[in-house]
Amino acid sequence: MEIFDYINLGLGLLLIVVGLLCYRNPNLINPYGGMSPERKALVDIEGLKRVVAIAFCATGFLLIVTATLSMTKVIGEMTGVYVMIALVTAMMVPLFIAMWRYNGFGRDKENRLSYDAKQREKKKNKITIWVVVIITLLSLALIPILFFWGNKGPKYEISSDCIKVKGGGYHATILVADITSDSVWEHWPGIALRTNGMSTNKANMGHFRLKNDENCMLFIHKDGGPLLELRTADGGLYYLNCAKEEETLEMIEQVKKEIKP
Repeated sequence: MEIFDYINLGLGLLLIVVGLLCYRNPNLINPYGGMSPERKALVDIEGLKRVVAIAFCATGFLLIVTATLSMTKVIGEMTGVYVMIALVTAMMVPLFIAMWRYNGFGRDKENRLSYDAKQREKKKNKITIWVVVIITLLSLALIPILFFWGNKGPKYEISSDCIKVKGGGYHATILVADITSDSVWEHWPGIALRTNGMSTNKANMGHFRLKNDENCMLFIHKDGGPLLELRTADGGLYYLNCAKEEETLEMIEQVKKEIKP
């Protein structure tokens, strides 16, 4: 199971628990819990706690579903990240609306708004709308950035001493002196399990278990052609390639030149 699967699963369970607790004990809802009894009497707490509970529990349930789909490889890990961002952002909308819809600010005991209170409420509603719009736009902008970052594929720095590779937040430094064997594969065992890595539509990067039960680090692009397999003296196993086949062949030639002068 990947770290983002753990995050989605844990966050989903937490949101459900918090939603149920807020429904049972509305004093946990901020700022309602810190209000005076007189001020609380003006708040439509039934409506407020209902919206809070539904928003938290529904989001939590969908996050658990997302984690399950990612663990069973129905969707990719990065897809799960995008869904998490979208769900948490969407949850903010009903919460903001509920806060100004049910808070009762500026109302008298008959639940009537004064003129000044009406003006303040209009101003506050505009601010709330802008906050929701800004949060939504920032989240929507973050999704393509993460998608682009995750699909860039691995990058290499090759020298006579070591091979440095990084991609998708993962990195490895392979000392040339530690390499015990190298092979080029057109067909390889394939992935059985993603143990701590990232899979996108175009690349696999990080720690994986192969179908032959070997653990390895992958920095491979799915359309990059053949794979360079490197084994090291400490039992390390690495599979490398580039975004394009011609780039992969150049990288393989350069690596072989450095490890076999």
